[in-house]
Amino acid sequence: MRKMFFVCLAVVLAAGAVLRASAAEAAPKEFVVGIPKITDSFAFFTTTNGYETFSMAQVYDTLVTKDENGRTVPMLAEKFEMSDDAKTYTFYLRKGVKFSNGKELKANDVRYSIEQLMTSAFTSWIYEPLIDKIELTDDYTVKLRLKKTSVSFIEYLSNAYYSAILSEEAAKEFGDKYGTTPETVVGTGPYVLKEWKFGEYCVYEANESYYLGAPSIKRARLKVISDVNAAIIALQTGEIHAFFDDIPGLFYDQIASAKNVKLASFPSTILFTSFMNCRGGIFADRGMREAVAYATDRSMMLIVGAEGKGAVADYPGNRQGYTEGDPVLKDAWTYQPDMGKAKKLVEEAGMAGKSVLIKTYATDPYPKLATILQQSLTQAGLAAEVRQMERSAFIDEVLGKGDFEIQICRWAAAGKDIDEILAGSLHTDSIGAPGNWSFYSSKEMDSLLDAAAAETDPGKRREIYTNVVKLYVKDIPAIPFYYPNGSRAYSDAVKAKDSMVEYNKFYDYAWVE
Repeated sequence: MRKMFFVCLAVVLAAGAVLRASAAEAAPKEFVVGIPKITDSFAFFTTTNGYETFSMAQVYDTLVTKDENGRTVPMLAEKFEMSDDAKTYTFYLRKGVKFSNGKELKANDVRYSIEQLMTSAFTSWIYEPLIDKIELTDDYTVKLRLKKTSVSFIEYLSNAYYSAILSEEAAKEFGDKYGTTPETVVGTGPYVLKEWKFGEYCVYEANESYYLGAPSIKRARLKVISDVNAAIIALQTGEIHAFFDDIPGLFYDQIASAKNVKLASFPSTILFTSFMNCRGGIFADRGMREAVAYATDRSMMLIVGAEGKGAVADYPGNRQGYTEGDPVLKDAWTYQPDMGKAKKLVEEAGMAGKSVLIKTYATDPYPKLATILQQSLTQAGLAAEVRQMERSAFIDEVLGKGDFEIQICRWAAAGKDIDEILAGSLHTDSIGAPGNWSFYSSKEMDSLLDAAAAETDPGKRREIYTNVVKLYVKDIPAIPFYYPNGSRAYSDAVKAKDSMVEYNKFYDYAWVE
C-alpha cells in the first residue's frame, strides 16, 4: 500500500513538472524596452504629452495615422474626407472595433474625445480655436466643422502626442480614477495594460482581436532607464531589446558597430533650444535677448550636446528632413557669435554684473549645454548660474508656470507639418504647457500663423511662413541650437521597419524567427 502511495505521488509530481514545463514554454517571451520615463497617468487628456505618450500610444489609437512614407492614412476611421475649403473633415469609422472592455467604438466616443481635446491644458491650443461643431450623422460617421480653413488639422489628428480616442462610457464610469490603475485604462489599441509600477515599468499584453491584426509580440514591458549609459549597456547585454529615445552622439558610433544591435537613423523632429522669458524679467528686453544671441555659439552647442551628430538650426522646423510648409530658408539666423556686440548690448541695457539663473533638466546633455551657455553669458558681462532640475519639477515650474529667466530644453514635434512647430512654440494661444515656452506674445506673429494655417495654396503658405521666420529672428524669443540625428537602437533578436521606429510602438516590432 505504501509502495503504491509513493508510485502515485511520483506520477503526480512528474505530471506537475510536465505541466509547469508546458506552461513555461507557452508563456510569451517578453519584449523589454528601455525608456527615460513612463507615464504617471493613462488619463490622456490631463497628462503631459512627452515621453508619457509612448506609454499611452500602446493602448490608445487615433482616427488616422502615418504610414512608413509619412502619409496620413486611416486608422480608427476606415476612410476620411476633407472639403475643398479645408473647413469640414468627415470620418467614417470602422465597424466592429472593440475597446478593451468589449464595448464597440461608436461616433459618440469620438465626439467625447474631441471635446476633451478642446479643453485639455495640453491640446486646447490646437482644437479650441479651430473646431466649430462636431456632428454625428450616425453611429459610425463624424463631421468636424471648423471655424476657419486648416490644411494642417489632419496632422494633429494623426499625432499620438495630440490625439487619442477613449471610451466615453469608461471615462465617465471611472471619473477621476480613470487611468490610475490597469483596470481603469480602456482603449482600442494593439495592447492592453496589465501591470504598472509607478516610476519603474509598465507591462502590456497583446490585444489578439485588434482590428488591424494581432500584434506579433505578445508581451512587452516599458522599463525606466533614465541613465543613458545604463541603457547603452543594457542594449548590448540583451537586458533590453530596444531603447525609445535617441542615441546620444557620444555613443552613436559604438552602437552602430555593435554586433548584436541595430541602429536606425532618421531626421529628428527634436530641437534643442534656449528659451528666454519674454513676459517678465531681464529678457523681456529684446536688446538683452539679442545679447544672448550674439553670445551663443550654436555650432559649439551641437558639438557639446550631440558630438556633432546633427545640424545647427536657424529656426524651429529648420531640420534635416522634409517638413510640410517649411520655406527652407538658408542662413536665416543673422546673429553670428560676436562677444563684443553681446557685451555692448548688456552694458547699454544697464545689466552688466546682473545675476542670471539658467534652469534646465538634470539629465544629459542639458547640464553640458547649460555650462556652455553659462560661460557665454558670463563673458558677456552677466553673473550666470545654472540650476539643474528633475524633469517633472522643470515641466511644472518652468514650462507650465513660466518661473524662469532663461532655460534650456528640447521642443519635440510629433508631426511633420510646420504649423505644429511654429504655432505650437510661438502663438499666444500656446503659451505655457502647450509649447510656447518663452511666453512670447505678438499680435503680428499670431496673425501670420493664423493666415498660414488657413492657406490652402502650398506656395503662398510657404511665403507666409517665410515672414514668420523673419519675425522670429527679429524678435528672438529663443535661441535655436540644433536638431540631432534621430535614432532608435534595437536588438537583432527583433525586426522592425526602420521607417516606423521613430513612432515608438511595439506593434511595429516582431521577433526574429
